[in-house]
Amino acid sequence: MPIPKNAKDLNGIRDFFSHLKTQFASASAVYEGPIKKLFDEVTGRLQGVLDGLPKTEGDEPVVSSGALFETLASANNLVSLLSLEFNKVKTAASATPDALAAALATGTHLSKADHETQVKAAVDAAIVARTGDKGDLVSKSTVSQLCSAAKDLGLKEGRAQFQTELDARQAGEKLALERKTALTAAGLPLPEAEAAAILAESEERYNAARTTTEARVKAITAAGLDLPAELLANCWLPDTDFQKFQKTVTSIPALKRTPPAEPFASPAIGGGTPTVRMLG
Repeated sequence: MPIPKNAKDLNGIRDFFSHLKTQFASASAVYEGPIKKLFDEVTGRLQGVLDGLPKTEGDEPVVSSGALFETLASANNLVSLLSLEFNKVKTAASATPDALAAALATGTHLSKADHETQVKAAVDAAIVARTGDKGDLVSKSTVSQLCSAAKDLGLKEGRAQFQTELDARQAGEKLALERKTALTAAGLPLPEAEAAAILAESEERYNAARTTTEARVKAITAAGLDLPAELLANCWLPDTDFQKFQKTVTSIPALKRTPPAEPFASPAIGGGTPTVRMLG
């Protein structure tokens, strides 16, 4: 579709791309690293479109309609990539309440109300053992003694349970650190956010996930993509999420690896054999 040359349509196109460029330039100021680089690249392409539009009605455009639509596609793909990253953060944030609910359901942790109920039940059981009837009156000193004994028992059991959980957590952290070191030595990306839990999983599950990740990294490299470590970490995602990520990054030209220039190539258009002069 040719770019219109009348003043009304040109003004509309120019206003749209100017507004879009302003938004991407503002976003570039917020981000750092690879994300900022992508925003800068799209911002530059939007400026190129604006520079290539006809200056006055009737002038021929310098930019092609194909370049215009390709620039819009790059902007849309970058927004899609950021949506995937934001969804990862949102999923990680929502996992904490779910983990607490699971701990309460399995009995590894107790709510305050359940703890108080168990302490009261222990006191009642001790009173019955001493008096034979839960309704009998006992002295204040006896009540204090029983409460103290129940408290000590609860602390002892809680301390033992805490130590068991601490030992398990430390063992998992040690295993995860060892696996991180091995991944780094092998030149593989490290999993992030909720995907990092695989580092402390069983050998069978971890090895299966690593094999899948290695295959995905090779596929991305073979596709000519040059991704930073922050983006390669998405190779650890579940299949559905990874497929969305792969589809997005392969459609962004800025992530394509630039082939090196041939040594001694002629600077003339179309290449050719370089001229060799012999020194006399």
